[in-house]
Amino acid sequence: MAPPYRVHWRGPIQRKGGLGNSSREYVKALRRQGVPVTTASFREAARNPSGKREPKRVLIYHYPPHTLQVIRERRRYDRIILNTVWETTQIPRSWKTAINQYNGVFVPTRHNYRALRKSGVRVPIHIVPHGVDTKAFSPSNPPYRLPSAAGKFVFVSVFGFQHRKNPEALLRAYWEAFSHKDRVLLVIKTNGYSARENGAWIRRRIERYRASLRIPHRPAPYVVLTGYMGSKALKGLYTLGDVFVLPTRGEGVGMPYMEAMASGIPVIATSWGGQMDFLTSANSFLVPYRLQSPSSSMKKRSAISKSFRSLFAGPGQQWAEVDLAGLKAQLRKAYLHPGLCRSKGKRARQDALRLSWGHAGREMRKALEKVMAEGRASGFRKKDGS
Repeated sequence: MAPPYRVHWRGPIQRKGGLGNSSREYVKALRRQGVPVTTASFREAARNPSGKREPKRVLIYHYPPHTLQVIRERRRYDRIILNTVWETTQIPRSWKTAINQYNGVFVPTRHNYRALRKSGVRVPIHIVPHGVDTKAFSPSNPPYRLPSAAGKFVFVSVFGFQHRKNPEALLRAYWEAFSHKDRVLLVIKTNGYSARENGAWIRRRIERYRASLRIPHRPAPYVVLTGYMGSKALKGLYTLGDVFVLPTRGEGVGMPYMEAMASGIPVIATSWGGQMDFLTSANSFLVPYRLQSPSSSMKKRSAISKSFRSLFAGPGQQWAEVDLAGLKAQLRKAYLHPGLCRSKGKRARQDALRLSWGHAGREMRKALEKVMAEGRASGFRKKDGS
C-alpha cells in the first residue's frame, strides 16, 4: 500500500564514490518499499496532474546540513529530514543550529547518533543503516590481476588519501612488522582530492615518510594504485586480499569494511567508529585505540595526507588514534594464521548478508513514518514557519 506521503530526495546521486553510491542505493531501496521517490527538481516533483488530494511532501536532504535554507523550504514541504553521517565525537559547531531546524535526522550508525546528541542536536534522530550489495561484492569475484602478489599473503586497503584514514599508521605498522624476507604484500588503492594530489605526489609523500622512519631492516614490498579503477577491478581487489586493513581514525559507517566482508575476507580495523555496528571479534581483527584531538596528529611532521582541518579539528572534537603495537600484533596474527583469516572471512560474509539495502529501505520507511507521526504529535509548524 502506497504511503500518504511522497519523497523528494535531494542528494549527490550523480557523484562517484561512497556518498554518491549510498544516495543512489537509498533511493532505490525506498522505491522497492513502495515509497514514491523523485530526484527531479521541486517544480517537476510538485506536479499533480490527477487533480486528486495531494499526499504530504517530504524532503530528504543528503548534503551538508547548513547548505539548505530550511525555513524557506517549509513553504514547499510538510516535513524536511536530514540524511547525514559524521566521523568524530562531535559535529562542526556550524552544523548544530542548522540541524535543529529539520524535523528529523537519519543517521546510519549508533556512533553518529551519539555524536549528534553530544553536540546538542535536539530534534528526533533515527538510525537508518547503510547496506552493501552482496551480489556485486562476493567471494566468487575473480581476483584483481597483480603479478607481484603471486604466492604472497596479501593485505588490501582502500581509502581516500586523507589524514582521517590514517595512512601513516598503516604504512609504519606494516613496514615495522614485516621485512622483505616475509612472503607478504600490502596493496593500497587510494586517491587524492585535487589535480595536484595525483599518483606521483602520493608516492613521493609515502617514500619520504618511509625514509624518515629509518627502519633498521629492509621493509616488505607494497603497491600503491592511484588511477581510475572500474567496478569489476575494485571487486577483484577485495578478493585478491587475504585480509583487509584500515586503521582509520574515524568512520561514520566504513563502507570498504562492508565491501570486504561481503567479499569474504576479514578486516583489521580500529575498534571505534561507525563500523562497530557490524564488526565483531568473530569477523574481524580489532585494534585498541585512544581518543585524542585531531589537531594533535595533524600538526606532526609525519602527517602525509590531506587534513580537512576545518571539518575535524574544531573545539571539543576527538577521534581514535590506533595503538601502533596493537596494529602490528594484529597484522602478524593474520599473517601467521591464514586458517583463522579464512574462518573469520566466512563469518564476515555471513554477517554481511544481513547488511542488505533491502533492510536499509525497510528501516528508512519505518523512520519516515515515525517522523510523520512525530510531526502530528508535536503540532508541526505551518509551512510559513509560524
